[in-house]
Amino acid sequence: MASVKKMVLLIAFCIINISCKNNNQEQKLARLKTSSVAIYNFADKENFNAFNRLELDKTHPNLLNPQVSKSNYNDIRTSWTKLHQDIGNYISKNDFDWNTNDSIINIVHKFYFKPNGSISHYFYNIRNSNISDETKSEYGKLLQQFSNTNKISITRGSTFAQCGKTKYLNE
Repeated sequence: MASVKKMVLLIAFCIINISCKNNNQEQKLARLKTSSVAIYNFADKENFNAFNRLELDKTHPNLLNPQVSKSNYNDIRTSWTKLHQDIGNYISKNDFDWNTNDSIINIVHKFYFKPNGSISHYFYNIRNSNISDETKSEYGKLLQQFSNTNKISITRGSTFAQCGKTKYLNE
């Protein structure tokens, strides 16, 4: 009889523990989506897994692929360049400190856009190994602010993406 009670208590504990863990993950993702733009940091494994589950690449063609954007590829490249110049200016204007002596910051970006050019999702991977997770997270918060008020200079009839690598000067 005592072993049955222990087994019931053990099962109840496991259910409560799993429920609490799922709740914490849901709360963390909800905090990331407090604005209209969802931000995903590669360095945060929960973020990374949540991003992968969305499978956005299936619904948002990458316009930087010349096979996708045959007729207006130059316009798309120009819009991508301008977006990153705007980001670089925003970083500078906000005196963002990368907390590193590296002169170049390498970032892999995946921007997912609504048809009107506004950003719906942003995934980033800061490649510099000596930048702390805290600084990477602060960068994500800054880009969320940027994304709430800025968009890319092109529009489409459906959702789209632009993905690639960018180097920012660390001044």
